[in-house]
Amino acid sequence: MAQTLVVQSFDSIPTVLMISKSLPETECDNQTVDFVVKYSAPTVSITVEKLSLIWSERIESYKNPISATPSQVTTHIKNKKLTNYQLEQFKKLIQSSEFMNLAAEYGAATNQRYYPYSISVCLNNQEKKVFLRSNPSLDKSPEAFRSVEDYLRQLIK
Repeated sequence: MAQTLVVQSFDSIPTVLMISKSLPETECDNQTVDFVVKYSAPTVSITVEKLSLIWSERIESYKNPISATPSQVTTHIKNKKLTNYQLEQFKKLIQSSEFMNLAAEYGAATNQRYYPYSISVCLNNQEKKVFLRSNPSLDKSPEAFRSVEDYLRQLIK
């Protein structure tokens, strides 16, 4: 399998090097997996695949409390195994909340300030990606999006 080198660099932050495996075009292209959920938020990302739960948290430290640029960024990566019950409950939540029927995008317009949140789900070879441009003064996220997000955040506690 081919590997890709990913480089992130910021002026005041050390360079991060990662090796990532080439992935299928979409989560549902991988025929060996019938359930995958990926959640991305400004400071956390979570992946559920089969009974595996992997999440990373970005922690920013500031030497200057009024600066918008962090003096240090640390990423913590953790994982744990889910129970079959947790996995089945999660699948039921996605189906009962009608997450798969949501529109592709919600929230602020692309020319407004926002915080990016996304959830992609592959369930029974159906894929749904929902992108939320979060801005407190604009539209709230749909209930189905919030319920999936809340369940994911409960799993990592």
